Amino acid sequence: MSSQGDSQPSQDSTMTLMQDNLHEVLYFAYGSNLSTEQMRQRCPYSTPVGLAYLEGWKWIINARGYANIVQLPLNDNEDETDKGKGKAVDDEEHGVYGLLYLLPPQDEERLDQHEGVPWAYQKFQVNVKWAHTKDSDETLRALVYVDGQRVEEDVPRDEYVGRMERGIEDAVDNWGMDEEWADRVMRRFWVEEE
Repeated sequence: MSSQGDSQPSQDSTMTLMQDNLHEVLYFAYGSNLSTEQMRQRCPYSTPVGLAYLEGWKWIINARGYANIVQLPLNDNEDETDKGKGKAVDDEEHGVYGLLYLLPPQDEERLDQHEGVPWAYQKFQVNVKWAHTKDSDETLRALVYVDGQRVEEDVPRDEYVGRMERGIEDAVDNWGMDEEWADRVMRRFWVEEE
């Protein structure tokens, strides 16, 4: 194990790169893996490190009934009809909040299996920012799982709603995710508008 003097400068005070974790990647979780309990079961050596923001993407539930993110065109002025239960997301909502995890290689392999790579999701590298400093120029590279085939909005599977609710609760209570954002962007797919 490295001493504190061997650590390298970090991008944020919640994460310090040390000799022990140099081979880990940052993973951006935006669906049910917002639940740190679920991630502990799936990837027991992963470590949650903080809330991040991915600009230029839209959060959806896709035709498989699971969370997905869709990269938006630079000029996104099209009106689309949605199968989600609430109204469409406003232009200023074109970004996704997610939880960053340090993911060692053995857990990345486990996560690939859970996410159905390469059939259900494909792996990409994206630039994210720490959520509390998203207006700064500092970016981090993170692994993200995206379904590039099923990019239309649909309704969630019944079993998935409970897992998403646990993930949202964890991200709001423990990582500072804005619950109003979760209501507008995520829960609109399964909560009826009043």
